[in-house]
Amino acid sequence: MPGQVQHVWQEREQWLHRAGDAYDALAGRGQAVMGSAREDLRHGVREVGRRIRQVPGVAALQGEVAGLQSEEAELPIADYDSLRATQIVQKLPGLTQQGLHQVEGYEARNRARATILSRIDELRGQEPWPGYDEMTVDEILPRMRSMPPEEQVGLASYERRHKQRRTIVESAAES
Repeated sequence: MPGQVQHVWQEREQWLHRAGDAYDALAGRGQAVMGSAREDLRHGVREVGRRIRQVPGVAALQGEVAGLQSEEAELPIADYDSLRATQIVQKLPGLTQQGLHQVEGYEARNRARATILSRIDELRGQEPWPGYDEMTVDEILPRMRSMPPEEQVGLASYERRHKQRRTIVESAAES
């Protein structure tokens, strides 16, 4: 009888070991699936956010709200608080309209430097179409080429004041 108990006990240990291995394998697969699902969700949320910002006025509103509650690390200009006003002003043209609104809200809430706020005011304006600032050159060019030449001139003017993407400016000039 003691030999049988020992044998049963060993079988129990083997089953527990196998069950533990199976659990670990299942947990590993579950983590992989969750990681993939989490990444898919992040991508989907980014895409939905990008599309929402293409609705007229949404990007500006998001920027204003973000600016009122943003911390320095959340701004589209790195190390914002350590920069001089002239350094910040140089970086403003590369920002989207949403980014300009965000910086404006943060600056107004904190130091309210007139140099920065007036430059933001100069740069703020109507995008050639909603979501333009977040589009790539490859997304812009086909749409731009289908526009009448006078509208392309306006687009090129906006582009020169903001992101200064030479391909877009030159393509508009060729039309």
